[in-house]
Amino acid sequence: MSKMKQMLLATAAMCAVAQGYNPYAGKREERMAFNPDYKVKTSVKKLREFTIKGNKVMAYSKKDAIKRLKHR
Repeated sequence: MSKMKQMLLATAAMCAVAQGYNPYAGKREERMAFNPDYKVKTSVKKLREFTIKGNKVMAYSKKDAIKRLKHR
């Protein structure tokens, strides 16, 4: 094979790779796409009641309750 043919084949292969063409793939339509209805699931924490040194504090955790009690 001549050097010119080798360069043309290499160029064609690079162009095919750049365009994402895979001749061995079954369907080319199964690519990653943007979903406009996608929403990130947020976790909802509930406040609980903690009693620290006789004081009732509403907080997410015991550590958070201690912080809230100190800020009062």
